[in-house]
Amino acid sequence: MIKLTNMKKSLVIIIIASLTFSSCDSAKKAFQRGSYDMACMMAIKKLQKKPYDEEHAKIFTVSYQKANQKNIDRIEYLKQSKDKRTWDEILTLYKKLERRQELAETVLPIRVEGKTINFEHINYNEQIIEAKNSAAYFHYNEGVKLMSGDRKDARKAYQHFVNVRHYTNNYNDLKQRIKAAKEKGTIKVLMSTINKTAADLPIRFLQDLTNIGTKHVDDRWRRYYNAPINSEFDYSAFVVINSVRIGPNNVDEKKDIVRKEVLDGWKYELNAQGNVKKDSVGNDIKVPKYRIISCTITKKIQSKTATIFVSVDIQDNKTGRIVSSTPIKSSSKFSYTSSYANGDINALSPELRKTLGKSPISFPSDEDMLEKTRTDLKNKIISALKRSKHLII
Repeated sequence: MIKLTNMKKSLVIIIIASLTFSSCDSAKKAFQRGSYDMACMMAIKKLQKKPYDEEHAKIFTVSYQKANQKNIDRIEYLKQSKDKRTWDEILTLYKKLERRQELAETVLPIRVEGKTINFEHINYNEQIIEAKNSAAYFHYNEGVKLMSGDRKDARKAYQHFVNVRHYTNNYNDLKQRIKAAKEKGTIKVLMSTINKTAADLPIRFLQDLTNIGTKHVDDRWRRYYNAPINSEFDYSAFVVINSVRIGPNNVDEKKDIVRKEVLDGWKYELNAQGNVKKDSVGNDIKVPKYRIISCTITKKIQSKTATIFVSVDIQDNKTGRIVSSTPIKSSSKFSYTSSYANGDINALSPELRKTLGKSPISFPSDEDMLEKTRTDLKNKIISALKRSKHLII
């Protein structure tokens, strides 16, 4: 299949010998360890930049032939084995030969030892088409056989049909077969909520707990629904509300007295005898006079909490067995501080004054407190569903 022009066997021997004893670079190292395809690619890259690099021309000449021969020998072996599963590999090998030839022709012809070397162009189209058709035929028939099996077999059939699509469009029913294999291989999970508490929870709140969006939990072979469809479900995911605790409206009052020393005029400084002190020129000595001012700050702290206890239970509908149960807790908190001052506000810092004047507000309703847990609760439900996926098979 590969021919040389103007090149004798003795030249190949000389080239191999020179490669054995000359200095080494990456291409030569690859050649010496038997990585002929890599050596060939490296040599081609060098020759594309330096067409007259004879050292790399030698490496290319020999490694190209050896890499090709290795592929051809493998193809012949696989064909003789008559194993229909080998057509994928055969196709890959033919594509390697074709690609290597395309790259080689970017530097051919080359000069080695004063001789011109070229390689005969080989058209691999016929072999590639044969390998594609044979591989497609194998995968199609394997897929058809596997569809008579169970869910896991359907998943294998799906991959076979997808492989066919990569090779050819000659099978008119391929799209339908891919869809059927996907449908049979996919596990369907119905999500629903169960309220085990005495609390009259809002329907919208309960429904929204399973309205999590397919992008969050669906994967290649699992599909989650929050409403029945015209199909049987393999598993059920129950979001069980076990307990709801909503605290009372709490109001705590806290008083803080803030004191500050401020300037309050001046006074005469007296000596030990009670007389006014004089300075060096005979003037009376005056000193600042201070007094303490205070202000009482009254803070009213409103607070309320809500906690919901849930479990995510996964049931195998075929056996009725609960295969996974994940406990979840989510809480919401309300806190608001109002304050007012009584006394001299000059005792307060500017920052503290800014906190004054807030009046108490209405407490959130129990439903509002429950609603605040929703986002966190849904995120934890999604995490629980993701962690249980390995049990949904």
